[in-house]
Amino acid sequence: MVFELCMAGAGYGWAVIWRHGVALLACAATATSSGVLPVSGGPSSSSTQVPALVTPSPGFSSPAPASKPRRQDGMIARGDNDGPKTRPAVPRAPRLRDAYRFVSAPDFLNQDVADLTAGERETYTDPESGKVANSTNRAYENALDHVLSEVGSHGTRDLLVAGDLMEGRWGRDDSGAGVFGPVRTDRQRLAAARRAAGVYYPAWSQRLAKHDLKPYPALGDHEIGDNPWTKQGDAWIRFKREHVPAFKQFFARQLLRRPNGNPRFVDRPESGQARDTAYAVRLDANVLLVTIDPFTRRHGDVRARVDRAQLTWLQGVLRKARRADVPWVIVQGHTPIAGPVRYRNSSTLTYEGRTDSALWRAMAKGGVDVYLAGEVHDQTVNVRDGIVQVAHGSLFYRGEASYVLAQTTARRLVLENHQFRGEMDFSERLWTTSRLGAPGAVHYPDPSVVTGTLEARRTKDGGVDVEAATGILRPVR
Repeated sequence: MVFELCMAGAGYGWAVIWRHGVALLACAATATSSGVLPVSGGPSSSSTQVPALVTPSPGFSSPAPASKPRRQDGMIARGDNDGPKTRPAVPRAPRLRDAYRFVSAPDFLNQDVADLTAGERETYTDPESGKVANSTNRAYENALDHVLSEVGSHGTRDLLVAGDLMEGRWGRDDSGAGVFGPVRTDRQRLAAARRAAGVYYPAWSQRLAKHDLKPYPALGDHEIGDNPWTKQGDAWIRFKREHVPAFKQFFARQLLRRPNGNPRFVDRPESGQARDTAYAVRLDANVLLVTIDPFTRRHGDVRARVDRAQLTWLQGVLRKARRADVPWVIVQGHTPIAGPVRYRNSSTLTYEGRTDSALWRAMAKGGVDVYLAGEVHDQTVNVRDGIVQVAHGSLFYRGEASYVLAQTTARRLVLENHQFRGEMDFSERLWTTSRLGAPGAVHYPDPSVVTGTLEARRTKDGGVDVEAATGILRPVR
């Protein structure tokens, strides 16, 4: 793959991506964490159970002159005028009587947001700006209250977050402010990363608790330092690759354990690299949630795939669910598996092997109904092998916060994508351990609008039939 940066402006840059001799034009923010990384790779499955619903959603366009988006190898090319905030509203989905409801919001927040001056904390000055180093301000707190107040208004406490809660580039100090201590050696980097985790994870949890929301988080790449994990001569990238187990422990200790140290969830793999980060829990009589950890350190790199122990555990969980006749089995994991998927300001990590992988085959054979994925900061529904994959989520700090509201009964599933239309100000930056901090202010003046709906029903043979879909939640091939 070759990246050729074209003209840049207003925080965005064009990139020409060559794949198999085909040029795709895509737009990405110039201020993303790892440069312009514009497309999702991997082949798309040719099968679908909803052939009538393959037209692009309203507002979907390509920067190329053609009227339809270019697609190649499971990718949907993006244009700068094809942002979530420009998509038209659609009518709301029907409200199901006596339904269990939950909200899913992958990549919330995808940023380190906390008051570094609170309580008795020592304050530090950013040498570059001359200001006190802090990772929040009044604009952020107001915006977070606005979004989380609405999320909590739907009669549910349960919030699923399929990875990338944090920015997570810990163990470095690009500004030299020294907030979390020195980072010259690996031992110092690890201590600094531990201190950062002890600040940012609790701040994230406390915000949800303030709005009476109960999180069910999954591990994303940013929880283990953000990809990539290999770059010759880069001491910090080598450090985070070698310390993936420690980063996973930071996540598990802060979010998946009770105050007494016991695990929040009993049903977990007994061994392997995901023994503390994968779990299964019955959210409701009609819904089983299985959260996977799709990252394995192997052969000197980090790969987007589950290890054998986690796969074996998952197969056992699915067998039990089938015997118990659970109406809806939902799996959440950070990386999309099926394609094509839309993307926005994303490194477009996808699961290794995609729908040919042992994980996908196990989910299809085991009766998984829905796979919830994040990473791509946009929304796409794919239907493959009886599984409805919903790749969704967004970047709060870019004014594009969104969430999916789900309703379930024993036989029906209804999804509704809520999109906020916020504003951001990059004239200043929040302080973070990485030089690529978030914009200094973000504002959400209005309630969200619904930009897509999906209605599905359980069939007599145990399958899933997508009966209706609108807007951005129309399944694509």
